[in-house]
Amino acid sequence: MAKQIYIEKNHFMDSVRLMGISSRLVSRDNIDLAEIQMGTPANQSVIRSLGFMLPDDVGANDLIIALAGDSQEALDAASDELQRLMTQGSQSPDQRRYSSLDQIDLTDDPYDLVQISLPGPYAAAEANKALDLGLDVFIFSDNIPLADELQLKRKGCDRDLLVMGPDCGVGLLHGIALAAGSIVRPGPVGLVGASGSGAQEVACLIEKGGLGVSAIIGTGGRDLYPEIGGLTMLQGLKRMVDDPATEVIVLVSKLADRQVMDRVLSEADASPKPVVAIFLGADDSLYARHHVHAAFNLEDAATKAIELVTRKAVRLSRPQQVLAAIARQAVVSLHTDARYLRALYGGGTFAEESLLDLRRQLPDTVFYSNIKTSFAKRLDNHLVSQGHTILDLGSEDFTRDAPHPVFDPAIRLKRFEQELSDPDTAVLALDFITGPGVHPDPAAGFAAAMEKARTARTTTPVVVVSICGSQEDPQDINRMHATLQDAGAIVAGSNAESARIVAEILKILEGR
Repeated sequence: MAKQIYIEKNHFMDSVRLMGISSRLVSRDNIDLAEIQMGTPANQSVIRSLGFMLPDDVGANDLIIALAGDSQEALDAASDELQRLMTQGSQSPDQRRYSSLDQIDLTDDPYDLVQISLPGPYAAAEANKALDLGLDVFIFSDNIPLADELQLKRKGCDRDLLVMGPDCGVGLLHGIALAAGSIVRPGPVGLVGASGSGAQEVACLIEKGGLGVSAIIGTGGRDLYPEIGGLTMLQGLKRMVDDPATEVIVLVSKLADRQVMDRVLSEADASPKPVVAIFLGADDSLYARHHVHAAFNLEDAATKAIELVTRKAVRLSRPQQVLAAIARQAVVSLHTDARYLRALYGGGTFAEESLLDLRRQLPDTVFYSNIKTSFAKRLDNHLVSQGHTILDLGSEDFTRDAPHPVFDPAIRLKRFEQELSDPDTAVLALDFITGPGVHPDPAAGFAAAMEKARTARTTTPVVVVSICGSQEDPQDINRMHATLQDAGAIVAGSNAESARIVAEILKILEGR
């Protein structure tokens, strides 16, 4: 195998764009690895661990390109493609590119939003510049101090400007998908989400139910911390109330600070438009004093939103008896030693939603997870499964030194192959997330691994998957569905339905 390192001195590129370029390169024939990172100490350590030698003078502001392939000719061709992508990207001839916000004259270029994907130490300064220019801000960057987030959000509120983030993974404004978001068709439901994958799932299920969304306003995962007080969620709620295209509002979050959630729900009570609220993990007591339409999983939130618009009953998943029949058929060929669930989620909200649903249906069953939660025991080591294991592979445990699995599925695919070959594994659960900003073909490697395992062994684990995506996403969710089904997976209609199928399988296994 040929390997080569290229260094671009003092050449910054944001992480979203780097991951997109890396995915394009690794999809080329004869290219096995394309690691493109800024030269931070952590990234240098990762690249060295892959067997590459780095010059001593590499710094945090330098761009490192590490390529591995079948031959030097393949590397040279990939390098040429890399230079083209770096200079052109996805820019069309009528688009303009800037190296600084200081170069933008809004009288000439009437923008209304800036998406920021800079390293944390620089992101807050650029967000302040954007607010001074009168622009809404979408901050994909993480590692921004809470004090800076509070300052930015207070400044945004004072100027009636949105500050979405930090660490905001999903958004949809004026029909434009931001970061890892899906291209959901326009419609009458507006979403405000402190949970990125959760808001995206609700939006895509609304589309599946025949409607669309007016906007998805992401808040970042810390917005409902007591230090921040839900400032962006409250501001997003106000925007949705004022938006004539929005008929029903959905608030989406994981369980958060009780006082902040109560404040948000009290504001929602005053809304002239119906509000559906899901704070994943909350019970009836949270909603008892409020007038919102409470939901307890993401599918339920989408269902309630559609019914409020259409005033008709709707079902977004198959009846429980059908799911039970699917489970009975699936376990027939399982090896008698196979008994454990291994769930490998890219979306942290999907991991939590599944865990909550499994605990409701199997209250005496012990689950292990790397998620900090009262509903599962903490894994001794996130790299080694114990019993029924539910993993969030998008957590810092796995992304500290590697890209998030929605951008690069390599780490999750490796873990999938490991669990697939474990004779104790009875059922594997996966989520797949699509959109213009994420991996162009997230299911292909997993389907290939399933086909390979099925060819090599007489019995393999049951694989249950769900796809969070819209019809307009470039990955083609219908083709993904067919690819996964042909490889032997059970494809659920939602993450909640996937969890219900898994629960039925575990009930059968526990009854053996």
